[in-house]
Amino acid sequence: MTSPSPDSRLLSRRKAILLGALSTATLVSCGGGSSGTGSSTTGTTTVTSSDANLSALSVSAGSLSPSFSTAVNSYTVSVNNSVSSFTVTPIASGGGTIIKVNGTAVASGAASAAISLAVGTTSISIVITAEDGTTTNTVTLAATRAAAASAGNCAVIPQETEGPYPLLAILTNSAIVRKDIRESKTGLPLTLSLTLTNVNNLCAPVTNAAVYIWHCDKDGQYSGYSSTQNGNHQGETYLRGIQVTDSSGQVSFTTIYPGWYAGRVTHIHAQVYINDNLAVTATATTQFAFSETVTTAVYNTSLYTHGQNTSVTTNAADQVFSDGSSTQLLSLSGDTTSGYVASLTMSIAA
Repeated sequence: MTSPSPDSRLLSRRKAILLGALSTATLVSCGGGSSGTGSSTTGTTTVTSSDANLSALSVSAGSLSPSFSTAVNSYTVSVNNSVSSFTVTPIASGGGTIIKVNGTAVASGAASAAISLAVGTTSISIVITAEDGTTTNTVTLAATRAAAASAGNCAVIPQETEGPYPLLAILTNSAIVRKDIRESKTGLPLTLSLTLTNVNNLCAPVTNAAVYIWHCDKDGQYSGYSSTQNGNHQGETYLRGIQVTDSSGQVSFTTIYPGWYAGRVTHIHAQVYINDNLAVTATATTQFAFSETVTTAVYNTSLYTHGQNTSVTTNAADQVFSDGSSTQLLSLSGDTTSGYVASLTMSIAA
């Protein structure tokens, strides 16, 4: 038998090496991409997500102001004095992210550990690190816990006129039981948080009470009425709503900063119906006053084309608040860019 020549043996080895290289290339090209969210593999190249945003953020007490938006990175929330701690639940918009709330890791969509709230404002930082490990985003939250009323030493909020535009017939309309009362009305966002207490029960919270509020739009006109001064708004229901107090005696409304009409300063009307009974006379009918400084700043914005109130310039000169408004003056935080949060503890004799 004749042995292969040296040249043929060399040729065989070269073919074997070439076939091995082709086999390896085929295995690499058929490897497929990663199935993880936010990254992919094309050949041997991996693309990693740099998305460090939130798609949602919620709190266990109170409500965010302004409402959550991916374009907003700074929020406030006001809570009742009885709320000594709460949690935040962030949801990341990208996969593979790391979320830390005040330095402690939290899974996307899970509630944080309880955050203690002292009376006053507590700052909360939410840091989102993208899957790429370098892109970060920080969302801040300022939580304000109201001060406690001294037991047995809270003052009854004054009874005031319900005014010319109460539209009490609306109380039978179940659609008016709503938190967001804006409908189509525009203006600076205002979150109104009220805490109802009982002077006859050591200032304890009043639960299951219906609170009806109403106020004018940014141009000073009320829904439900038509007149020369008020305009034609018969059959409309904007900026009116009812909420029922929770176990902390608290309700919250989403609305706009009110405008004004001749003869009155800026104000909001309110009525309280014990035991959520809207078929009886209200236990309390009152009005809330606003800071004159804040109101001036609001009316200087381009949204409020009605301009400044030249008919009544101070609360002290107003026909309702001239006898004092210390228990009716809303506590305000915010600015003319993002809007305001207004809060008040109102005490009644129930």
